[in-house]
Amino acid sequence: MAGMKPFFLSGANAKIKINNITLAYVTSLSYSVQVNHATPKVLGMYEASSIEPLSYSVSGSFSIIRYTADITTDVDRTNPHAVSNTGNGIGTWGESGFNISDGKADENLDPSKLGKAVSFDIEVYQKYNETNGIRSVSKIRNVRITKADFSLSAKSLANQTFNFSAIYVDEDSFLADMSGSGQQFT
Repeated sequence: MAGMKPFFLSGANAKIKINNITLAYVTSLSYSVQVNHATPKVLGMYEASSIEPLSYSVSGSFSIIRYTADITTDVDRTNPHAVSNTGNGIGTWGESGFNISDGKADENLDPSKLGKAVSFDIEVYQKYNETNGIRSVSKIRNVRITKADFSLSAKSLANQTFNFSAIYVDEDSFLADMSGSGQQFT
């Protein structure tokens, strides 16, 4: 037992990805899964005979630290892990290279383009060693942004927080899948 390190999950290392392209890294992430239930009543009985599930829903929020576009023209960067020159605001999520055939994730907040917006996945990983060892912890599938907050104050980084709704969450404690044969995945 000596020399063994426990693998505690601490501080989500999450990425927002569209079609396996990383768009932003998440500084904080929280989500909740709710299963709504009801107790059907039968005429002539006072007590309920069962508790039945009605719906499954996922909601949560994540925060990213914002940086601006065109930063590489102002700062001499030779670091191979330098930031993208297009910035990381939601407006850049529709930039060239991030386009999706049936819409763009950045259109989740544009009132004129909500009909063309697409959902995306958030994947959470835990780093477990220094040689690029990561393990998937959870995957929040089919995320749609429902709210965006922006905060900027003196001597602090620009922080943007997004609230979202999603269809499913897969994580190492359970796996979720669609309950019927609807048209959403055809």
